[in-house]
Amino acid sequence: MTRLSLLPALYASHAGLWLCEPDGEARAVSRGEAVSAASETPVLLLNAPLTGQRLGYDALSGLDLLELWAFIHPARFLVPTPKGLATALGLDVPQREQDIPALLIAAAEALAARVTQPDWREREGAWTAAQSLQRLRWPWAPLIGPLLDRPKDSERWLFSRLPEWEEAPARPVPRPVDLSPADVLGRLAALTGKGAEQRAGQRA
Repeated sequence: MTRLSLLPALYASHAGLWLCEPDGEARAVSRGEAVSAASETPVLLLNAPLTGQRLGYDALSGLDLLELWAFIHPARFLVPTPKGLATALGLDVPQREQDIPALLIAAAEALAARVTQPDWREREGAWTAAQSLQRLRWPWAPLIGPLLDRPKDSERWLFSRLPEWEEAPARPVPRPVDLSPADVLGRLAALTGKGAEQRAGQRA
């Protein structure tokens, strides 16, 4: 049993609130009970801002699995839903909402296991990043940091090996445009209009 197995998991939807205690089954809870549980101990969540909004408690803090995914697999797409998380990790997709808290626990364990696997592609720089996040009091740092081996040599920053991309496409190369004298005079005539005073010097 890992430390993550000892943490409760909370899932909030429009239909209800589900809390899974360690070594227990998920049960429906009230908003007050859910907020109380989250304030007393770290709770596994999926999309903490959305969960806090559904609870009516914007100050909700917990162990957001979307943040853990972003640390372990930076710049890798994930559908931010229980189904998307389960699919990305190769876990069974929950068929009922009350099964989602158990999925959150299993997903946290699966993500934590990935940092110990030798084929983890984003390993380089992760230890350094975890130390910085520890100083910033990132909730996941005390749980994930001990799983990361300190590198013998200095490593590049975690994001240095990721491909660069831009929000907008590159600007096209400027191209020359040839205008004939007739085109220029025609455009000038259209701009000045028929009723304008004709001034040869300005027109030239």
